[in-house]
Amino acid sequence: MKRFGLGLTLITVGMYGQVLPNQNGAPIRVVVPWKYGFKSAKSIVRIRFTADEPKTAWNKVAPQEYGFYSNVNPKVDHPRWSQATEEIIGTGERRPTLLFNGYEDYVSGLYKGLEKERLWA
Repeated sequence: MKRFGLGLTLITVGMYGQVLPNQNGAPIRVVVPWKYGFKSAKSIVRIRFTADEPKTAWNKVAPQEYGFYSNVNPKVDHPRWSQATEEIIGTGERRPTLLFNGYEDYVSGLYKGLEKERLWA
């Protein structure tokens, strides 16, 4: 049975056994591991419910490069670089990038019926 992202999105109030510092998103931060890092909320100060899809900082600045969903897909290149491989930080070693950062079994159901081109751009 697929869980569709349940238990994968984290609300964070601390790190390494300490209160979350300002530079890491205090007082509260959302971590969404199957998305690119720029898609995770850096800090939550207000929650608003809207009828329309909100514009984000990245898709306001460069809409041709960063869409609203911005999921990890090694088969769809960013307009300026390949996303087929990723570097293991600090090693210089590269490995194949996994769809949804390896969480495909858990989160792919969240995007059924949505336009494929909008999921990755």
